[in-house]
Amino acid sequence: MYIPLYNETKRRYICRVSVTKLCFVTVSLPLFAFITCVLMTMYKDFQNANKTHCDVPNVFPSISASIGNYEPQSSIWRSAIYAHAPMRFFIVYLRWGYYRDVISDNLEIVIKLAVLLNIIENLSLLGLTHWTSSLHYPKHEFCFKMFIGTSVFYMLFTCMMLTKYRRKASVSSSEMRSVKLKWRAFVVNIGSFAFAAYFFLRHNRLCEPYVYSLFGFSEYIVVISNIMFHLTTVYDLRRQFLCISSRGIHLE
Repeated sequence: MYIPLYNETKRRYICRVSVTKLCFVTVSLPLFAFITCVLMTMYKDFQNANKTHCDVPNVFPSISASIGNYEPQSSIWRSAIYAHAPMRFFIVYLRWGYYRDVISDNLEIVIKLAVLLNIIENLSLLGLTHWTSSLHYPKHEFCFKMFIGTSVFYMLFTCMMLTKYRRKASVSSSEMRSVKLKWRAFVVNIGSFAFAAYFFLRHNRLCEPYVYSLFGFSEYIVVISNIMFHLTTVYDLRRQFLCISSRGIHLE
């Protein structure tokens, strides 16, 4: 029996990476950068970062102070956000394809709206990173409001679509887990943002000790819950691979 020494139809890859790993790396970059910046700020810039207009004691710096006001924290955060941005936009494209595969056809407009909100969310994050609150407060404030608004509605639309409007009633165990985690992350995100708004207003009105720290801690939960929501993508796109070959870049 003749066995060919080389199969010309066999694909040869320069690189083949699972989308799951790509998603995990993409989400991990801002998460670890955020944790690093907060810890470094508490260690080396504790007094200045926790100083407020009414000089009450605090223990947790705000996110803006942690990532934008001091070095090397600012450089660490910027590097992580700029490095992960291309991968994040690529994952938006992959999620768009996932929605079109699993969501009913009559929700095409909602799918496009959700994808648009996700794109604006990512652009707002870049704006928040580029324009710091200490140097460009109006632009920073605008990007912050856009980031919060678009992220909340994107999470809500995604949870509702994947819960009520799938093409088929039966879903895999990983997809069920993904939806449950999405809902939990969404609820925690909304709750922590409400607490952050309350503590911020209370601090400005009453100037009580440690209230601004509670605002800062609530901010941390907002960021972490947002990251955890996006991390659930690893359950949705686990069977796809990004392949780089002599023919170019493609998915399989």
